[in-house]
Amino acid sequence: MYQAFAVVGIIGSIICAAGDFFLYRCQGTDSVRIGEAKKIESNWDKAPASDFIISGTLASISIPLYYLGFVAFAHQIAIQNKAMGIAYFIVLSIGAMGGVAFHLNACFMPLIYKSIMKNNGSLKMVEDLYSIMSKATGVSAFLTYLILVIVNSIWVWIVIFTGIVAVPKVMCLLTPLVFLVTGILLSKCSKLFHTFPLAVTNTLGIGGIAVTALISMM
Repeated sequence: MYQAFAVVGIIGSIICAAGDFFLYRCQGTDSVRIGEAKKIESNWDKAPASDFIISGTLASISIPLYYLGFVAFAHQIAIQNKAMGIAYFIVLSIGAMGGVAFHLNACFMPLIYKSIMKNNGSLKMVEDLYSIMSKATGVSAFLTYLILVIVNSIWVWIVIFTGIVAVPKVMCLLTPLVFLVTGILLSKCSKLFHTFPLAVTNTLGIGGIAVTALISMM
């Protein structure tokens, strides 16, 4: 059963990466941050609303799927260290559930912006609304990112290097933080990746954890 969870987790991360691509692909080199707080992308005007709708739909479907990859990895930890396996399960459950809200909130703002500006609203109205939403979701968004990318990666490194999960040490590379750093370096060094959405790399790194779980079962 847990092998199936790991496979589903891999598939979920790929679907979610596609959702991230639709969400952030408008942020090319010609897009600039506008408004007093510099939180609004100028290219939201050009991007079709369907990009953000598709992204939100894919996230709602895929995050519960990639969550199963965490379940599979937690099981593999628990075989050698039950307390650590349970702790990983609880912490990443919080992160995954927060990920749904985080992604949907990121999709709502461009849609709200487009709607307000289409109806002759002002940029100030958008910024005021953005500020209110940020106050309501800012802490949870930060914690979600912290758990899914940083805490998750460090936890995986620890259980691999200590032998709790018996896989080759090279599997430490298949983590969100490593994928993120790789994406940043590629965006700086190669024109091909200059406008590539970095959020996609985080999500593929989440899939890497499911791959590690699957390999540890073989």
